[in-house]
Amino acid sequence: MGMSDKMVTVLRRQFEPTVEMLKNLIEVCPDDFWFDAKHKYWKQIFHATTSMKFWFRQQKDEEFIIPDFGKDVTEDLDKECSDYPTKEEMKNYVEEISSVARKFFDELTDDKLLEPCVLYEEITRTDVILMQIRHVQHHIGYCNNILNSNHLEAAKWL
Repeated sequence: MGMSDKMVTVLRRQFEPTVEMLKNLIEVCPDDFWFDAKHKYWKQIFHATTSMKFWFRQQKDEEFIIPDFGKDVTEDLDKECSDYPTKEEMKNYVEEISSVARKFFDELTDDKLLEPCVLYEEITRTDVILMQIRHVQHHIGYCNNILNSNHLEAAKWL
């Protein structure tokens, strides 16, 4: 990325706090809420992170594998799970996908922002970034609502 890639800088400046807020959700969640199947709190984070893993791929044929942490878990919000990833496992997963996203940004220049993403020609790389910010923020809001409605401290806005 060159000095003139000001738009990439702006997009990164908006994306990075979104990921930090996702990480903060893991930190602030009490353990009993983490594994409560009714709230699906951890699954919101897993789902949002997996979406980033999908969209920030650099190659169309890059293998897309959703981890299950060796447990009966899925990121599919409509499917039941008999288990859950630990907070530590989820932290590591978010960290891993953060580095995938960083690589995506590192390869970008302002000139490439309006090029099609590798997955779908009708969607630009900028669309991918903005879609992920919106999607992740939606799930952050969902989790913060769970915390707030149970009189717990929500993740701070960054």
